[in-house]
Amino acid sequence: MSLDHSTEFAGDTESISISRLCADVAVVIWDIPGTTRTSTKCTLAAQEVPVPLVSLNIPLESGGQRVLWVMRTRDNPIHLTLSAGALGPTEQVTLYPAAELASFDVESAVANLTAAGHVKLLNNLLGTWRSTFRLSQNQIFASAAREVTLALTPEPRPVRFCGQPIDGQHLLETAIDAELGDVTAIYAVTANSVTVLPTKFVISNQPKKAWQSCHLLVESVRPLPPSFHLVLSGKNGIAIRKLADSDGQPIEFQRWWAQRQGDAELREFLVRQLAQVPGAGPATAIDMQMRSPLAARQIAKSSAHPAAEIDLALALDGGQLVGGWTHDPSSMLSGIEYLSENGSALPLQPNFYKFPGKTGEREDGLGADVTGFVAWLPQSKNLGPLLQPRFQMRLVSGATTMLVPQLQPFEPSAQRNRILRAVPPQHARHQVFDSILAPALREVEHKLGQTVRIADVKEYGVMPRTPLASIVIPLYRNLDFLRFQLSAMATDPWLVENVEIIFVLDSPEIQDDTEHLLGGLHILHDLPMKLATMNRNSGYARACNAGASLASGTVLVMLNSDVVPCRAGWLGDLIQPLLEQKKLGAIGPKLLFEDGSLQHAGLYFARDQRGVWLNHHFYKGMPGDYAPAQVARSVPGVTGACLVTRKDIYDLVGGFTDDYVIGDYEDSDLCLKIRQIGFHIAYEPSVSLYHFERRSIRRSADYMRGLASQYNAWLHTKRWNDDITELMTSYLDEVVDDTIAPFVVEKSERSAA
Repeated sequence: MSLDHSTEFAGDTESISISRLCADVAVVIWDIPGTTRTSTKCTLAAQEVPVPLVSLNIPLESGGQRVLWVMRTRDNPIHLTLSAGALGPTEQVTLYPAAELASFDVESAVANLTAAGHVKLLNNLLGTWRSTFRLSQNQIFASAAREVTLALTPEPRPVRFCGQPIDGQHLLETAIDAELGDVTAIYAVTANSVTVLPTKFVISNQPKKAWQSCHLLVESVRPLPPSFHLVLSGKNGIAIRKLADSDGQPIEFQRWWAQRQGDAELREFLVRQLAQVPGAGPATAIDMQMRSPLAARQIAKSSAHPAAEIDLALALDGGQLVGGWTHDPSSMLSGIEYLSENGSALPLQPNFYKFPGKTGEREDGLGADVTGFVAWLPQSKNLGPLLQPRFQMRLVSGATTMLVPQLQPFEPSAQRNRILRAVPPQHARHQVFDSILAPALREVEHKLGQTVRIADVKEYGVMPRTPLASIVIPLYRNLDFLRFQLSAMATDPWLVENVEIIFVLDSPEIQDDTEHLLGGLHILHDLPMKLATMNRNSGYARACNAGASLASGTVLVMLNSDVVPCRAGWLGDLIQPLLEQKKLGAIGPKLLFEDGSLQHAGLYFARDQRGVWLNHHFYKGMPGDYAPAQVARSVPGVTGACLVTRKDIYDLVGGFTDDYVIGDYEDSDLCLKIRQIGFHIAYEPSVSLYHFERRSIRRSADYMRGLASQYNAWLHTKRWNDDITELMTSYLDEVVDDTIAPFVVEKSERSAA
């Protein structure tokens, strides 16, 4: 007994068909005569209309129109009324369960369709029908989709497999007609599935009305099946491609890439896409470029013609930092432009700054005069670890010449060092930091922080279980004063009884030397201590925060490695007021230079000639027994060379802020954060320590060049300007010691002169 009810209709059976698209989805097709206007809205009605319901109207080649409705069937028959409007025909049909219907007849569905109508049907089938009824993995639907695809293009052009840059990422190559227009959707059609692919492709920048090479990345953990067809839906049509037979020969990406590595657009596409793949993606993108760099291109300096070079081109997540020089003796240069991955040229504006510069060598050792520049170009798309972005010099005439930089650094600390050399310190203006360097430095510092961790912790002796205080001492390259510092601590009975000592090594390259030195000092003094070694150089703030995370004392002491106590009991005298005064948030001692003169008697702020707040130390350079420096008092801040605070307060404000470069202004920033939550800062002159100032930071050439210091001062001022202004105004109004106000005012006037 036949259950095929596909043609059981009350009306004209030749104009209507109902078939099974898959297990529970049916397609109703109604061909309406040419006398019905194509603008007529055709409707399907029922006592209870199926949901979801998808309709499609396609003009026929012979006139008239074909209307298709797609819907889920039910367990019982449904009576449907098809209507072509008030002036058109109306038909009554019965929709039976899909199992009782004949299979979808592709040949009938596409018969009498124009090419445009066939494209419309295929687009709807792959897009709307697939998604609405969740048929991506339905084998019966996939078979029908494949038949409709091949009915449109029986002999598709090939798409070739080019290997896997990384496992699971298949690179495909084909050619498409420029007349296709912008590709809006890409589908993979196989015998078992219909999948919408991310539009990860690049089309060569060739003249229009020509075949253009197209490369795509397809993600699949399995090899692509022989039945694989690619459907690219464009603004003006559809392109269908069939996976080419590889003749059984395995294709290695590296071998294929060796022949195509000069294709800059393809390189940038792969770098951007691979960088988004977790795990091996970014490393593979970097390796591709390092193994086969593009030839650097500059325009040599001429006495009459424009010249230029890009020597800085850091592609970061938020944009590009670009730097270089130009020479334009005849005023022929229009500007420098970045060439994006889609071939468009973007001017390096508006975040652009010029400064006088030198380049090249002459017999007298002086460089030639050029115009240096640095620019920040925000990007809406992450370019990935692109090590050689492309640029061009544009002349007033409209002519252009390519510029390609040398390979750029990809590691965050190396990128930071390059940023710090982007502008000569004397040309570092507010607008340079604000709109150009700050976005790049913020991102690089954030990335650097994400890579930093404590790699190893080693204990010497048995650490105290419940110490009152924890001393955190960051170490960076300079170990010259450790033996003196530890000797002073080991001969301090109060400290030995109440304190744990935590060293944080921020230069892991000297881990062996440091462990050997501390091991010897532990044997000599029998003083317990802990050494935490960072996995990489991370800067003062992160090293201190790492040490604080290991601290178990109620009180936290931040102590530089070049600070040596003058006497025993010093720390107990500093801690006592901190524990007794509830509103005291931090305290610092008197610090002396090695000749006994004052290095620190509290910290205050004064503006320089540009209006930037700088940190200053009260009475710096005066004799150690200078009377005004012998007065205990509240101060705007204290130096991080020896800063004592409660652990709970330190944790509450988040410790040291870690976006200052290399190390500076973190101490005053911490003091301002402590003040912000209602505590005050004190200076205690009865405790003196020697401070052999800034011996470690001098070993960082990038900091001592000055740009990092200027950036930190700018960032500190931008963050705290209003607070510092209010603080210094009230401090000068309230101070009782007549020696302080003139001292601060004189420093401010001298800085602003």
